[in-house]
Amino acid sequence: MALLTDRLDATALAAELDEKGFVCIENAIDPAWIRRAQAYVHGLVEEKGKRYFALNWLSRDRGTPPQELTDDPQMRRLLAQLAQIGCPRAKLEEEIYTGLRVVAGRSGDEKSLLHHYDKHVITALAPILIPEGPKGRAGELIVFPNRRGYRRFALVNIVEKAIVQSKWYRNRVSRKLAAGDQANVKYLKPGNLYLFWGYRTFHANFPVAGDAVRATMLLHYGDPHPSSLILKANTVRQIRDERRIAEKATA
Repeated sequence: MALLTDRLDATALAAELDEKGFVCIENAIDPAWIRRAQAYVHGLVEEKGKRYFALNWLSRDRGTPPQELTDDPQMRRLLAQLAQIGCPRAKLEEEIYTGLRVVAGRSGDEKSLLHHYDKHVITALAPILIPEGPKGRAGELIVFPNRRGYRRFALVNIVEKAIVQSKWYRNRVSRKLAAGDQANVKYLKPGNLYLFWGYRTFHANFPVAGDAVRATMLLHYGDPHPSSLILKANTVRQIRDERRIAEKATA
């Protein structure tokens, strides 16, 4: 199994997420899985080049580290319990939405400091490769936890995200960070598992130095707006755009 513990109390973790907004479960992931995942990422970087790329639904590739982590029974149970506690009306899908984000080279700067809210109730983050520095150039995670509640209507969610994910608003947040507001900066470590309410948490990552590689595995679960055709269409568009970036990297 990829997770080393089966004693995670979802109720206690949900309470901590409500109170603090961000939870680190130290040494939760098997070091052997980390080594396999790092080798897997290095292989992808060699294939696609040292630049930014994002790959989704890798959990469908049997025998790969993403599939091992996503299909771990403890992981599936934990995310399902947290999603149900966090937003009882959310749809608990059969599949966990997964993404591998690799930030490397100068192109990675374009995908950094893009603060956003996730579509799903709970987000679990498993660091795979994390640069040691320099500060502000090591892909540090930035979180502003529990900034909003669940919107009743998907359209309200869409309009709200359009505003706070605009270039103007993101630049405003970046200037605040540059002025010395570091309380929301999180330093990640491979082997730890990090949790936050993705739908409610405004988050991004700092850029990565051109000679470094940052790779994280993200697991998202629980759909607060399962009947929204607009959100489904947007997800399809996002996946298409990310696939285009990945294909361009191999050209």
